[in-house]
Amino acid sequence: MESKATGKQTAAARQKARRRRLVAWSGSAVAAVAVVVAAGVVISTNSAGNAAASGQAPQGTVSASHGSTQTPPWAAPADASARAKAAGLTMLTAEGTAEHIHTHLGITADGRSIMVPGDIGIDLGAQMISPLHTHDSTGIIHVESPVVKPFNLGEVFTEWDVALTANRVGSYSTSGGYTITTFVNGKKQAGNPAAIQLANHEDVDIVITSGTGTAKAPAPFAWPAGY
Repeated sequence: MESKATGKQTAAARQKARRRRLVAWSGSAVAAVAVVVAAGVVISTNSAGNAAASGQAPQGTVSASHGSTQTPPWAAPADASARAKAAGLTMLTAEGTAEHIHTHLGITADGRSIMVPGDIGIDLGAQMISPLHTHDSTGIIHVESPVVKPFNLGEVFTEWDVALTANRVGSYSTSGGYTITTFVNGKKQAGNPAAIQLANHEDVDIVITSGTGTAKAPAPFAWPAGY
């Protein structure tokens, strides 16, 4: 039979052993979490790197622009405020200043340029302006918003009242024998052009070809001074 002193020493030893096991387990758990977090960082970084390396422009969730399927030319809409509302945009009494960027849009059909008109998103009668608008026929889209948020090409086309989906631009559709190819900064883009997010000094080209025509990226847009 062990003495009281020996019993106390044994109990103390067992308690120390339990503490050592708890500390060791906690350290292992922390290390495991650290490994998982580190792995997550590596995976996330690599995914972002792969996306950037692919040359694909960021895309939002817009599936289509809601607009006309008439043949060009496509004029600026008569009721800019109504079209801005259709695009989910709020008309302003003055151009916003929180976000101010410019994107160029070019459209060709079988080698013929289709004009992007001025006054998209501008209601001259009501003296109101949308955060997305054009001032002239250069194809420059002005993003001048009171809040910083993503804007996409589908919103521009909805304001313009021209249909834009993965399979259609206005009257041109894949079911009608046309091929619709989108380039961003000269690089061919996969997916839906309506979902392309607008970025500063980005050059977006929609190239429409018929028959066996091959789509080629147009020459880069020459930005005027001041942009």
